[in-house]
Amino acid sequence: RFGATGNSTSGYFGGGMPGSKSTMDKVTYASDTTVEVPGAALSVGRYGLAATGNSTHGYFGGGSFKTTVDRVDYTSDTTAEVPGAALSSGRRFLAATGNQDFGYFGGGGTPSPKSTMDKLAYSSDTTAAVPGAALSTARNTLAATGNSTHGYFGGGNPSVYGSKSTMDKCTYSTDTTAVVPGAALSSARYLLGATGNSTAGYFGG
Repeated sequence: RFGATGNSTSGYFGGGMPGSKSTMDKVTYASDTTVEVPGAALSVGRYGLAATGNSTHGYFGGGSFKTTVDRVDYTSDTTAEVPGAALSSGRRFLAATGNQDFGYFGGGGTPSPKSTMDKLAYSSDTTAAVPGAALSTARNTLAATGNSTHGYFGGGNPSVYGSKSTMDKCTYSTDTTAVVPGAALSSARYLLGATGNSTAGYFGG
């Protein structure tokens, strides 16, 4: 699994399998074309990572049990590791979303599933675990999306066997997370994907 994020003009897909890749592909929305961007390659190859960002930068965190966070500069198509933004613990198969100011990386496995929520402040490129925003249940292989005020973390695998339909809502203004029963997925599943806009989120597969 790779990580993906972008802005209003381009999308960036980094890492993944087979093996542990550092490759970064850029899709340009205006032309519907995709090319590999060698200068934006991840600092270290890994899989099962997550990504989020704002209008100017993308952040690719974790994967392959690593704490590494790489920052992609969209204007120059270059990537560099940001040591101060490293995750609080190394894990893979986590999920991430955020707004213009902060990114939230939740869950993942070490390999045991975690409920940890890390908050990345873009202004300082620093990351810290936020205990009050921890997921309601520990799980990996979940998906996340959100808008400017809230993030939604859905599905995932809580153990070696099994899956969840759980939907957790993270409120950015208070850094708190709570399960929202009415927003549970229609069926329990893991290794899903999510996207959305300012009013709705979609969880598929």
